[in-house]
Amino acid sequence: MPKNKNLTRNFDSLVVDAYPADEPGAAVLVAQKGEIIYTRGQGVANLEWQIPIEPDMVFRLASLTKQFTAVAILILLEQGKLNLDEIITTYLPDYPLNDQPITIRHLLTHTSGIMSYTDMPSWPPLWRKDFTVAELIDFFKDEPMQFEPGEKSVYNNSGYILLGAIIEAISGKTYAEFIKTHTFEPVGMKTAVYDMPQPIIPRRVAGYSQSPNGYVNAEYVGMTQPYAAGSLAATVYDLAAWDNALYSEKLLKQETLALAYESVTL
Repeated sequence: MPKNKNLTRNFDSLVVDAYPADEPGAAVLVAQKGEIIYTRGQGVANLEWQIPIEPDMVFRLASLTKQFTAVAILILLEQGKLNLDEIITTYLPDYPLNDQPITIRHLLTHTSGIMSYTDMPSWPPLWRKDFTVAELIDFFKDEPMQFEPGEKSVYNNSGYILLGAIIEAISGKTYAEFIKTHTFEPVGMKTAVYDMPQPIIPRRVAGYSQSPNGYVNAEYVGMTQPYAAGSLAATVYDLAAWDNALYSEKLLKQETLALAYESVTL
């Protein structure tokens, strides 16, 4: 916790103002130079039981998952098992490129032009369905290209599904296994998980949506759908360990990590 009481009060004020105590809220952690200086839970983890949020509770990471997928690709790059500028059919030979030179770099940088499956009108009715990775790719692979690879940068979930499939094809492990053994465990992310609904995950926070009549339980989404684009869950302590690891070469050399921050020229 901050030694400066004024700093603590300032953080408390920001968090309390943002999240009412009796509504869904957040876990907050502030770190400075790798040292945790502030943590707080605000709001409730379960509206039906009015259980307060605490900093060590597990939240879905949603698209923060993409960080882990991107780092997993860079780990394979360091191992000499892939090339960022290789055409993706090198690793996914059945994917229909239709003469479009889509590379791993395009997938990482949202510049592939592939249709993002979450933008397809036929997708919302399928939210409750579970998919294999192959079924998920089949859903969007034959859709028309939205633009030429490298022409634009448009946020895209399909690209990260393909990256997950590439990780599996190269490593021989499931995406969940690879992420656990190559990121969670080396970093010390002790409570981070692939967030499937069936397992009992201790201290997992319930999800809610807002309706005209107030909060309702979040719509069930089969977590095989977001897959490598959004399927992980963790605590703020896990994320602090993740951040520290990225900048201390626990996972990647600094020159490799620097690739993730390069500007993209269209």
